[in-house]
Amino acid sequence: MDIIVKAKNCEVSSRLKDDVVTKVTHATRFFDRLLAVEVVFSEEHNPRIAEPAVVEVTARTKGHHIRAEGCAADHRGAVDVAVTRFQRQLARYKARQVDRARGRGHRPPVAAVAAGATPLSPAPAAPSDDGWPHPTIVRTKRFQLQPMLPDDAAVQLELLSHEFFVFANAATGACSVVYRRRDGDLGLIEGTTAEG
Repeated sequence: MDIIVKAKNCEVSSRLKDDVVTKVTHATRFFDRLLAVEVVFSEEHNPRIAEPAVVEVTARTKGHHIRAEGCAADHRGAVDVAVTRFQRQLARYKARQVDRARGRGHRPPVAAVAAGATPLSPAPAAPSDDGWPHPTIVRTKRFQLQPMLPDDAAVQLELLSHEFFVFANAATGACSVVYRRRDGDLGLIEGTTAEG
């Protein structure tokens, strides 16, 4: 298993890099089937941010990504937070895999989104002279949609600690989104064509 350590917007000592490799290697005792682990150190330069040091640990398995992030006043503390969260994510993932292998992991399907319900949306752009907002796309991200079932997408959402996850529904072939609702449950948005 490869462990890649990167630094973005900051300097990290070689001793700290060695320490994080040791801690991540120790954390992988929970789940040893990882393909690669990437650790990214970064730092916020805004003096108003109380915990400017950020460490993000991302692991790739055969079908999923597992991500944990830690923030602290210094990078050493952020490593401790991130690795602790990473261990917890790996333990949860392995427990789910074991339950599935033993036939206990079947949960009811994710509830579909009611017509007209939408997840949280960004604030609208300021209206222009004609009264209509003209938002600007400031970032584009491209990725390959992985075909999977909604339950697998829900697992991926939990492992990445994101608010939503876009995937290709293996059952229907449609582009779908699993998202976290305000009440803590998950919602599913399924794409359909105009005819269907």
